[in-house]
Amino acid sequence: MKFNLKEMILYFFIPMWLLGEIFISTWMFKAKPKKDVTDQYEKKVIFLSQLPFGKGWRNNVRREDVRLFERYQFRIKIWYLSLMVPFFLIMFIFTL
Repeated sequence: MKFNLKEMILYFFIPMWLLGEIFISTWMFKAKPKKDVTDQYEKKVIFLSQLPFGKGWRNNVRREDVRLFERYQFRIKIWYLSLMVPFFLIMFIFTL
């Protein structure tokens, strides 16, 4: 039996990556601020708070709510990393 890295990636690593994405997405959305909190702010402020490197929204959010938005923003960054790093790694392996 010949060991083939590309087949191993297709049949094992990609399904495991997708399963991990499901768990990370669930974890990320659990940190999303509740509707009663987000209803207090403009849609622009909510949108800017969800961008991975945005900081301007902090001036328009109450001090006690900043922590909620920061936690959600941190989890969004983790989600982006978990999405992109394996993708580029797999693309690199398939170009070998």
